[in-house]
Amino acid sequence: MPELPEVETVRLFLKKNIIQEKTLSIKIENPKLRFPIVKEISYKLCNAIVTKILRRGKYLLFLYSNDYAVLFHLGMTGFFRLNELYKFRKHDHIIFNFLNKKLIFNDVRKFGFIKLYKKKEIFQCSHIKNLGPEPLGCEFSISYFQNYLSSKTTIKNLLMNQNFVAGLGNIYCSEILFRSRILPTRLVTTIKEEEIIKIIKAVKKILSNAIKLGGTTIKNFVVSDQEVGYFKNKLMVYGREGLPCLRCKNKNVIKKLIQSGRSTFFCSKCQI
Repeated sequence: MPELPEVETVRLFLKKNIIQEKTLSIKIENPKLRFPIVKEISYKLCNAIVTKILRRGKYLLFLYSNDYAVLFHLGMTGFFRLNELYKFRKHDHIIFNFLNKKLIFNDVRKFGFIKLYKKKEIFQCSHIKNLGPEPLGCEFSISYFQNYLSSKTTIKNLLMNQNFVAGLGNIYCSEILFRSRILPTRLVTTIKEEEIIKIIKAVKKILSNAIKLGGTTIKNFVVSDQEVGYFKNKLMVYGREGLPCLRCKNKNVIKKLIQSGRSTFFCSKCQI
């Protein structure tokens, strides 16, 4: 599932290509996503201009020149493509027709969704109102982190909790904790202040670098028919089970365990 850097890469692509474009019409090819696409979207957004495209955690928000906004979640396989002419593809769900281009949302596994809201209500919708701070923002700080040190969970599970911090997922959490030299199975109650500083620095550095490199392509992440995700070449632990630790070299190998149903990769020698 795309994490913050992948969703931000999509946002930047969309911002470059459809901001200030008037929506001439919308066609729903297949409404069946995680939540069915409502018919009202076809006429409530007709002739409205896309004024802003925002990201909140792993969600995209399209704000329009009228009273409406759209919330997108890419799910596991959702992606946008931009074409001058429309040619149907299997698993196309919705087409936004602009003057000289068409934006199509395709989702094979149908775990993504598209929801219509009033602009004044979208930030209070159930999907985003309880999200934690953005990890690249100043609110994700040492003092904020310290409020959660009594949490009875592991450090990796805390970082994965979207109510604690928005946008982090499985891949980046393994990488963040490796860079911080902290075992993912450590209880939050054992984390010291100097380790919080390491984690926050690692979060901001890894996410910033991943955005610059277009995210991490592991399976299906695509932006307008072009696979991106050059950060996969920078992964230090994720997917490297049994291979030598890039920090310890031949002294130890990367191990894998399952935490809360998700794969975690780590080095038992240099992460403590």
